[in-house]
Amino acid sequence: MKYGVVIVTYNRLELLKECIENCIRQTIPFEKIIIVNNCSTDGTDEYLQQYKADMRFVISEQTENLGGAGGFRVGLELAGKEDLDWVLIIDDDAMIAEDYIQKCDRVIRRYPNVVACSGTVYTDGKIQTIHRRVIANRTLYLEKNVPLSAYERKCFRYDLATFCGLMVRADILAKIGLPKSEYFIWYDDTEFSMRLRKYGGIVNVNAAHLNHKTVLPSGEQKGFFMRMGWRTYYGHRNRLDAVKTHCSKVTQLVIYAEFMVFIACGAGMCLIPKYHRQGKYITRMLWDAWMDGKAGRLGKNKKYVPN
Repeated sequence: MKYGVVIVTYNRLELLKECIENCIRQTIPFEKIIIVNNCSTDGTDEYLQQYKADMRFVISEQTENLGGAGGFRVGLELAGKEDLDWVLIIDDDAMIAEDYIQKCDRVIRRYPNVVACSGTVYTDGKIQTIHRRVIANRTLYLEKNVPLSAYERKCFRYDLATFCGLMVRADILAKIGLPKSEYFIWYDDTEFSMRLRKYGGIVNVNAAHLNHKTVLPSGEQKGFFMRMGWRTYYGHRNRLDAVKTHCSKVTQLVIYAEFMVFIACGAGMCLIPKYHRQGKYITRMLWDAWMDGKAGRLGKNKKYVPN
């Protein structure tokens, strides 16, 4: 088996260094390590110069931040041009254990019909179930995290993965196509997983471990609506687009109704003085997400970008 890895990075040089080292130390080596630099400004481009003469590495420098969706599309397109059997997909903050590929390889060889697999994601020593989900109700399109009890087995099959340690068979990648770069951020991995479901879904190899070096929320958490920010626009818009592509008309109507409820809640917040500003923002943002999702207006929206 010939394995490759796609790493997308943006302004996290120290994490990227560790991520690359973990890839290099694999007990089953990668044939290709493909790094997509999403126009970082922290010295990442200078650091990556040292790898350009190494035949194992493919370095792709972008002239603008394409978002995770665009970055993974570029990386997987490059992977498709290489002689690879499987491609691992990770961000720069995903630290795979040195035997990650070895653990997956054992399952892949034992079950040759598997089209995609993944490992167990940990943060601060705890399993993060949000990265491995099932569609609990297809009509209502309700997603549910795979329960912790499933991780006590050797493997489990599931529907929806994040790009945190997902590995795809190269021939299946050629069939289902690349991630939607027009999503910019959020839900590109879920929509990609929905395509994989048509070929049998994904198998999680529980013994393959990945340390996701992200910061978990701590202390008192804000309410659901108070947490909504610019990223929420892409999450809701892209979710609607994915449902339109992969689900029934009935499910689309359910999602439309969900939008109406959320927009009504935002409008209600406007009536409360201390929540007026956030309510006004939520109402406009969700309305834009609904209208753009319905019309298929995707890509980066200049109204919803980091400050």
